[in-house]
Amino acid sequence: MRLKSALRRGVAAAVIAGIVVSSGIPAYAGTWDIADGDITVKAGSAEGTNRVTQGEKDVEDTDTVITGKSDEHTVTIDTSEGNVDVTFDDLKIDVSGKKEGDGSGDSPVDAGKAAVTVQGDHDATIELDGKNELKSGSYNAGLEKNGHESEGTLTIKDDKGKDGSLTAEGGDKGGAGIGGGMESTGSNIKITGGTIEAVGGAGAAGIGGGVYGPGRDIEISGGKVSATGGDANENL
Repeated sequence: MRLKSALRRGVAAAVIAGIVVSSGIPAYAGTWDIADGDITVKAGSAEGTNRVTQGEKDVEDTDTVITGKSDEHTVTIDTSEGNVDVTFDDLKIDVSGKKEGDGSGDSPVDAGKAAVTVQGDHDATIELDGKNELKSGSYNAGLEKNGHESEGTLTIKDDKGKDGSLTAEGGDKGGAGIGGGMESTGSNIKITGGTIEAVGGAGAAGIGGGVYGPGRDIEISGGKVSATGGDANENL
């Protein structure tokens, strides 16, 4: 009888485990390396989780940490389905000066690369650990928020006390350091901690709008922040 009971319990446990896996309850919590490919982070199916995709990986994540170095891959934070929290840990992305096609001298400059893009109408929160550096291509912000939209709030923080810092440099054709790309708004941005250096491209704000774009509702309540706008006389 005891053997049969034990077998029944084992079968029941296996069935429950199968339900847990098939129902999409997150079983992954790890570090994502930008060197392995583009990363997209969305709100997960359960509160406080994310859905992360990179290459063939598509998983629910309980604690999204993005690290590594790349001169071609980018990060997209998509809040269209809910709030998203991520951690940048020694993340370095430089997609400035990239060219389309075969990379020959007469190929057009790639204007579609922002190192990190935040989009959607919910809130995004970025925790800074270690030294993070973002540099975008022409017309784009270093850390770009929402294109022409101002919905949702982007919060940058350093709550874990790991000397988090961020250097964000906009593209050479008028992207803000943090905020909007060329002719795009940079609004609803909060900084509560960390060491931040934001440098705008030609005519763009360090933090706020890109060139010819408005910036508003920028709140700095903590950290050490340096924001430098681009030269308005620079050739666009």
